[in-house]
This record gives sequence, C-alpha cells and structure tokens, in this order.
Amino acid sequence: MPERMTRHVMFVTSGLERGGAEAQLVAIAAALSAKGWIVTVLSFLPFSSTSWISDFQGTDVRLLTLNASTGIGKYVSFINAVRVIGRLKPDILVGFMFHGIMTARIVGRLSGVPANISSIRNERDGSFREFAMKVTDGLTDAVTVLSRHLASELTGRRVASMSHIHVIPNSVDVERFSASGSRNRTREEMGVACDQFLWLAVGRLDKAKDYPNLLNAFSDLSQLHPDARLLIAGDGPLKSDLDSTIQRLGMDDRVRLLGLRLDMPALYKASDALVLSSAWEGMPNVVLEAMASATPVVATAVGAVPEIVADGESGLIVPPGDHKALSEAMERMMELPEQTRQEFGQAGYDRLLSEFSRESVIDKWEELFDHLLNDRA
Repeated sequence: MPERMTRHVMFVTSGLERGGAEAQLVAIAAALSAKGWIVTVLSFLPFSSTSWISDFQGTDVRLLTLNASTGIGKYVSFINAVRVIGRLKPDILVGFMFHGIMTARIVGRLSGVPANISSIRNERDGSFREFAMKVTDGLTDAVTVLSRHLASELTGRRVASMSHIHVIPNSVDVERFSASGSRNRTREEMGVACDQFLWLAVGRLDKAKDYPNLLNAFSDLSQLHPDARLLIAGDGPLKSDLDSTIQRLGMDDRVRLLGLRLDMPALYKASDALVLSSAWEGMPNVVLEAMASATPVVATAVGAVPEIVADGESGLIVPPGDHKALSEAMERMMELPEQTRQEFGQAGYDRLLSEFSRESVIDKWEELFDHLLNDRA
C-alpha cells in the first residue's frame, strides 16, 4: 500500500466560480493538501477574477483548466481531460457537479484510475442529467451526498444505487465565522440602526433560492414591523428582476441587494437572524455559516435543512414556496425575547461543532479514500 504522502487525489469540476459546491471543493482540496495528500483540481471552465482560485494561495494544490468553450470546444476539452488524467495518473478521481461527475466516471474508467467518486451536491439537476447519471452509475465506485434526505431522494429515483451512497455533509471553518467582530460598525456601514431588526439572506440570485418568495414574505412582515431591514448578499442572473420587484413592492428603503461580498463573517455578526427562502437545496452553506456565527435561522424545509436546523431549538422551519408561512415564521422570530434568540444561536453553534466542523468532515473524506484504496489493493 503506498504511503499517504504519495497518494494523489484529483477533483474534476465544471468550474470554480463563487458558488456553494465550489466553496466546499476548495475547502476539501486545501485541507487534504495540508494533511499530506497530493491534490490537483481540474476545471472545465477557465478561471475568472471572481473565482475561488485566490483561496488556494499558500497551498500546494495544483490548479489546471481545460478552458472549455461552447459548441465543439466542449468535445475538445473532454479529449484534453483524457490526456491530462492519463498523464497525471491520480489514485483517486472525484467528480464535482455534472460535468465533473461524468468526466470522472468515463475518463476514470478509460484511464484506469483505481478509485472513482461522484459527489452529487444537489437534489435537482434536470431530467437529462439524472438520466445520464443513472446509466453511468455502474462506472463509479462511490457516490457522496450531503444528507440522508438526498440519499433517499437519489436512490428512490434510481439516480444512484444504495451500495454506492456515502453521506458526507458540508463543513464550515468555525474559527472564521465565530471570531468576534464589530456588530455596530457593520450595521452603521449598512445604514441600519442599533434598534432595527436586521435580516440577512445569502446566496446566488437564481431560481433555486426563490427570492420572490422572500420579498413577498418581507413585504407582509413590513406591515407589522416597518423598521425591519433585509440585506441580500449575492449576485446572479435575476438581479434586475429582483430590483424591479423591490421597487414594485415599495421596499427600496428597507431591502438592499449587496452583490458579491467577501466580508460574510461581519455580516452574520451584524444580523439578528438569517432567512433562507430556497425552493430546493443540497446542504446550504449559508445555514452552516449562520450556525457558526451563533445566528438563529428561519429556513424552508428543503434538502438537508431539516437535518441541520432543529425546529424550535436553533431556528424555525417552514414549507417552501409559501410566503405567508415564511412571513409568519419571521414575525415569530422577531417577537421572541432576545435571550431566546441567543439560545437558538448557541444551540446551532453547539450542533455545528459536533457534526459539521471542517476537521470532522475531512476525516470522513479520508476514511472513504482509504476504504476505496484498500479495496483496490
């Protein structure tokens, strides 16, 4: 059996733009490299100035891109992936997101990679992609999913076989988000008074996050609590639509779209609660980050949310797509005594430390790698 220092794990991903799945890939790759693994990240899409590549500075992770383009360029990139993987000969190939998964399965088999893993990060990926993963399930050695819920969904739809499934949740850098900061200074910069209740929503401005649901809920809430404020951190294709909705609802003085932010720990610390309005999710990083900040949560019951948020103990959970229920839960959170909200935040923090710390999750990845390599040996 080769020594761990000589083992090489390669992650294949569609890209490294600033999304939740990509953030987890960066964290896993950097942590494994720090523990002595040889780590390569192969991206189909070229790296941009807004991608996660700056987070690899100071690590030994090797970054490669196929510079994929549209049309026939995709097929050229796939051929190049065969060449790169065949030349570097990793011991383990991990596919992240659809293009990474399909490449790891097909190219991994063609190249004779000893261990092949597919990491499915979301409960919905479209009918064509699910069909492609169904028919290639036999080409992978293991499928990692983020929660028991997602495992049940995928096996129930026969996207993955039960024998392949391994539950490895997302993780968060607890030290980064639990560090103390100046709550009042951040609120002042945001134009929020000390006595105003501040809600924070975080995530890409796309259909999955269902921000219209949140804006309608906040519009109802504002009639009862006109001093409440909502900050939305993130960027995406629906920005102009959301701007129009905010204007139509007459909330431009109460809701701000912040765009992409790099100061998330400070924003969590400045906020009174996090709200997640998603229509579907895998395991939302933002909920884990809020828990690491001891910030209470109101969230829709999607993906792994019911497995990480204890309803009535660390947060409140409501059905997705129901803005009335979301508004009522937000009102309930606002009307709780300050001490109770602090207890909610502490309960979430304690849960995070025991189950979703970076160290415990990386241990699970290493256990899976060791298991697969021992089987091959």
